[in-house]
Amino acid sequence: MIAYGVFWDDSESEQTLPDHPPQQQRPVYQPPPRPPPPSQSYRSSPYTPLVHQPEQHRPVYQPPLSPSLPPPSQSYRSSPYAPPVHQHQPDDNQEDQPNEYYLVLRARANKEGDEMERCFNESREVHSRGDRAAAKDLSKQGKNHKQKMEQLNKEASDCIYLENNRDCRPGEIDLHRLRVKEAIARTDAALEEAKLRGDSEIRIIVGKGLHSEGGAAKVRPAIKGLMRKYKLVAEFDPSNSGVLVVELNGCPPIRHHHDLNISDRRSSGRTRRASNIGV
Repeated sequence: MIAYGVFWDDSESEQTLPDHPPQQQRPVYQPPPRPPPPSQSYRSSPYTPLVHQPEQHRPVYQPPLSPSLPPPSQSYRSSPYAPPVHQHQPDDNQEDQPNEYYLVLRARANKEGDEMERCFNESREVHSRGDRAAAKDLSKQGKNHKQKMEQLNKEASDCIYLENNRDCRPGEIDLHRLRVKEAIARTDAALEEAKLRGDSEIRIIVGKGLHSEGGAAKVRPAIKGLMRKYKLVAEFDPSNSGVLVVELNGCPPIRHHHDLNISDRRSSGRTRRASNIGV
């Protein structure tokens, strides 16, 4: 009995009184996870960079719009202190090219002139054969083509004159690429305006004939002869032989003003009309 009691006590002591009792672990506080809002991207921690933003769009840098190109009648300056990009230089040696619209107008006018010539020639032929009705109809068609040719040439003249003179100073005109009668009409108008302003002189850019057919100047001698007709003192600029300087002191107002809507009735075909082209 004593031995049993001792054995029982030892087993009881091992179960109730262990030599090294287990250490209890303290629970670590963990906050409940929060779902990310729909407009924000989830960050695992405050120090984790934003991975993706499906809803928020960062503003994209847009460079300022560059200024639009100036119209043909203006010269663009990058700053108030910068010189204009385009300055009119009355130098006939430069390779100035007319705009495409002017060339198209001249080409259309030449085409109408060819049709005018064809109709008039056929009208004379059928009239010589006694068919007066057909001759009259062809003559009417020729007159219609002539009217269209004159209108197109006037538009071309206005177009190139405005382009050439957009940067000219007061008292200066540029007659480049005008036909002889067009140049005379523009010169008459400029002389009247200069006299009314009280100008002492006018500078007329007549060129050197580099753009004339065959290189023979036509506008240059025509304007020089016009000044002799008006008894005006006119000399070419020593520094630029393509500029005619006309003195206006004591000059009466010019009364021989030509209509700007001009045409050469003696011209027939593209060859004669082309030969009438000036500088």
